[in-house]
Amino acid sequence: MTTLSSKHPVSTILNGMVGILDYVTKLSCYLSGLALAAICLLTLNEVSMRYFLNSPTSWSSDVNQWFFALAVILVIPEIARTNGHIAITVLVERLPHRKKEIACRALAFISCLMCLATFYITGMETLRQYSAGIETMWVSPIPKWWISIAIPFGFLLTTMQFLRLGVMPDPENK
Repeated sequence: MTTLSSKHPVSTILNGMVGILDYVTKLSCYLSGLALAAICLLTLNEVSMRYFLNSPTSWSSDVNQWFFALAVILVIPEIARTNGHIAITVLVERLPHRKKEIACRALAFISCLMCLATFYITGMETLRQYSAGIETMWVSPIPKWWISIAIPFGFLLTTMQFLRLGVMPDPENK
């Protein structure tokens, strides 16, 4: 975790906020792992029911789609937090140390803005789905916003992680 000098009360508050952000991000990552485990278990169950008992479920594929969306979107903030995303760094690596730091901060702020825009767009779409009462086209339909709500949450958390990288870059991840 990135920390600031604790000589100033603002530093203490920022460090506390970063701690909460990291906690929520790690919890999101663990939930992503649980969704991935659920996909594996549901697929195993579906294969067993279909081929051994000749009694496939009608809902397994639908639920797996929901868990897949969760598994992907809930891990993105952790990838941003650890600076583990794919990056083409040929130009940045050739810069002097100070300019490299500035470039990394600028890229973090640009990424923050892109994620913020995506949060807004996906949030508005989720709100539209809720307001219109749109349901999935599954065998057993559910409100579509139940699935979509995870997407703006994931992008908001990713936005905050990129903002944190821009404001308080982690020297361990450089």
